[in-house]
Amino acid sequence: MSMTKAARELGVSPGAVSHQVRQLEEFLGVQLFLRETRKVSLTAAGQVCLPALSAGLDGIEEAVRRMTVAQRPGRVSVSVEASFAEHWLIPHLERFAKDYPGIVVELLGRPLDPTALTYRTHMAIAYGPRQYQGLVVQKIMSETIFPVCSPAFQALHKLGNSSDFRRPIPLIHDDTMHRNAWYPTWQTWLASRGVHAIDSSLGHRFGGASMAIVAARHGHGMILGRGALVERDLAEGTLVAPLGTASSFVFDYLAVGLQAALAEPQVAVFRNWLMVAGRNSGALRLTG
Repeated sequence: MSMTKAARELGVSPGAVSHQVRQLEEFLGVQLFLRETRKVSLTAAGQVCLPALSAGLDGIEEAVRRMTVAQRPGRVSVSVEASFAEHWLIPHLERFAKDYPGIVVELLGRPLDPTALTYRTHMAIAYGPRQYQGLVVQKIMSETIFPVCSPAFQALHKLGNSSDFRRPIPLIHDDTMHRNAWYPTWQTWLASRGVHAIDSSLGHRFGGASMAIVAARHGHGMILGRGALVERDLAEGTLVAPLGTASSFVFDYLAVGLQAALAEPQVAVFRNWLMVAGRNSGALRLTG
């Protein structure tokens, strides 16, 4: 509903888009848009045309996607959060590469953008309680959120139960996750344990889970660990969970994609492998 945004997407000028729209309306003999000061809206005729035209354009896009995939057999392109790729997916890919040497996995380190799931990107790994209209969604695994720190940090601050948080303890914040209203902050986590008296906003802040995890490994504070991202650290002993891994905060990782893309043979193989790897993951066992 914006000539300017449409022009930006098409790589042409707004005037060119307006000219093409006028030509289309003259050709059809009907008005498709109502022009307002800073936007346009569909007329009744435009609303009638939209579903059929969208279906036609989607069909063209799907044909291009199939043709492109056919020219690049064995490639699976996945949009995924960089921290999840670094701490969980990439370490598990060694097994996938051994089992399926003919399939190349292309990881795009970015959050899910439903508009990017075209012939360029087969699927995405999404996180959290979200709905994706028009896309197939399948759960990979769940994880809990719980405090973790280095063994030296635990020993220094003598951490063993929730009451220990009633005194000041250096905390680490992942600001990228705290932009999501559904994700717990230190304040909401402490409140769930009945701790309200301390200022939980203090402490180092990082723009990414990976940086926060590294800071915790080096003893700079305690983080709210995401089960999938810290499972290897817990197994190797570089991080510990002084209060255990049980939590009332549980979130899902989801495989999301267009139905036709997910049906491609190599994509179906990768998605099925993800389901098995997720079931066998330490992050899932943490929730049990």
